[in-house]
Amino acid sequence: MAILNKIVRQNEAEANKTVANVLFITFCIFSIIYVLNLLKVFIIDQKVMTVAFVLGGFLLLSPQVLNRIFGSENPKLKYIYVTLTNLVLFDIEVTLSFHAVVIYAFPIALAGLYFSKRVTLYGLILTMLVSMGGQFAGFYLNYVPDQNFLVMKRLILFSVLPKALTLGSFGYLLYFITDRTTKLLDKQINDTSRIKELNKDMVLGFANLVENRDENTGGHVKRTSRYVELLAKELAARGVYKDVVDSEFVNNLTSAAPMHDIGKMSIPDQILQKPGKLTDDEYVIMMSHAENGGRIIKQTFSHIGDDKYRQMVYEVARYHHEKWNGRGYPEGRSKQEIPLAARIMAVADVFDAISQKRCYREAIPLEECFKIIENGKGTDFEPVLVDVFLSMKSQIQQTMAEIIDEA
Repeated sequence: MAILNKIVRQNEAEANKTVANVLFITFCIFSIIYVLNLLKVFIIDQKVMTVAFVLGGFLLLSPQVLNRIFGSENPKLKYIYVTLTNLVLFDIEVTLSFHAVVIYAFPIALAGLYFSKRVTLYGLILTMLVSMGGQFAGFYLNYVPDQNFLVMKRLILFSVLPKALTLGSFGYLLYFITDRTTKLLDKQINDTSRIKELNKDMVLGFANLVENRDENTGGHVKRTSRYVELLAKELAARGVYKDVVDSEFVNNLTSAAPMHDIGKMSIPDQILQKPGKLTDDEYVIMMSHAENGGRIIKQTFSHIGDDKYRQMVYEVARYHHEKWNGRGYPEGRSKQEIPLAARIMAVADVFDAISQKRCYREAIPLEECFKIIENGKGTDFEPVLVDVFLSMKSQIQQTMAEIIDEA
């Protein structure tokens, strides 16, 4: 439901922009008609035309201004714009003519852009009331006399009722289309959500395969994922890399983090599970897990998630051992050459590795772990990431305690 609401809000913002543009184009057309009337192409009284043009122009241009003042994402604007469009209809009916049949469907059609049954129903009811009220007002004010409707009875029988029936039918059709579209969209979102959950389970399954083979990394997947999530959210909250780090980035990175060591599937057990320090040759083989991880992701993740997610999984798997000063592996990338997701992953990965007990050493005390991260600022890690990470010491410690309680 949250995803559907997000899509609806995004559509409303786009629809508000579209309505503003459509009404601006309508104003331009109205301006041409006004000029043609000045040139006597039309024979409408110029004073009446001027009143209609000034009032209509104000209403038609208002959405452009309101979008800039309140932002197109404001949820109240859709009702305001449907109302403004109906006021334009009323203006034209009263001052010019109630024969422009197409204009009656205009407010309802614009309401349909929002794919909201409530907005469509509001537009339908308001348009029917305005169209009838405008015809009666035009009849009594008599700005544009109509020889066909000199008496009220003929106006009602041959204009008001037919238009009400036509608008009602058109509005019902649009309401049905809106309802049907919303249900189909909801079903599609639910299906997509289920697929995402299956993909998430598959990712965790891969990660657990690696963790179960490596006795040194018990709980490593869960902890690093939580650290990565905390760090990414804090970056977003502070506006660091605000053009990149949004909610989608945070969600993708949190989901991708468990796969950072997937390349260890290619490492022999005698090296992966060795209780002591690795030899130089063994270390070279161990380092190959980063490059192999990228290759495994390319081969096995072609149908999991979208392009952004797959790219991020690839980046954290291949580049999480790169260093800010260019002395990491597998490519020796430095600074901004290293993808941001991998730079974040590197901080979380190293912190967890040094803060946990291994078969060949005891866990390093937390304060010393934070000091190691601080000492790596500008060499191993990006400076701004270190600053943000160190500012979150209490949150990191609390997360560690929560994970222990969950175990």
